[in-house]
Amino acid sequence: MAHDTEFHIHHDSPEKVGRRERLGVRILIVADGSFLFSMIFSWFYLRNLNVNGAWLPKGVHTFTTSSGYMAAAGLVVAAVAHRIGEKKMEARKITSMVAFLALIFGLYYQWHQMAHMPFIAQDDAGRPFYNGAYASNWVLVAGANMFHYLIGGFVALGLVIRGRRASIDPVLEEWRQRIAGSWFTWIAVSGILCAIATSFK
Repeated sequence: MAHDTEFHIHHDSPEKVGRRERLGVRILIVADGSFLFSMIFSWFYLRNLNVNGAWLPKGVHTFTTSSGYMAAAGLVVAAVAHRIGEKKMEARKITSMVAFLALIFGLYYQWHQMAHMPFIAQDDAGRPFYNGAYASNWVLVAGANMFHYLIGGFVALGLVIRGRRASIDPVLEEWRQRIAGSWFTWIAVSGILCAIATSFK
């Protein structure tokens, strides 16, 4: 039985850690983007195909055009607040909190929309179903927004907590601010793209 408890720890430089984390986020953005563009393609494909009028059956209500932009507003506010914090270090505690709160309010708004969908119908047995291809696709797009709000909120909460710590490696912190900025920019762009797509009914 070995009694040697000595071990070696290898510490990477902050730059190396930052580059590795940036690569991970970029891969996530590429993967997420491929799903998002597939959803947007499906939206326009099914809308233009409109087999037997199944895109929007008669009597089916839709969300207003502005509701899509309202759902994206929290993502945009979070991205803008984070960009300000990136440029003004002394404002980071405030901007990180603004970004976090914007994402929480946006998450609530998107959840509220999903809880009050105007296109739910009932069959003869009283079971609810989505009435039309518009309804099914809208739920998919809203789910993408929810995913972005949840992940963005988690990242923003991490920035809020880290901003209140006393000792942080300044080089690694700058890397992480830029990496978070990439994610916040992407989810803002995705929210706007979803809003533009859903404005076509």
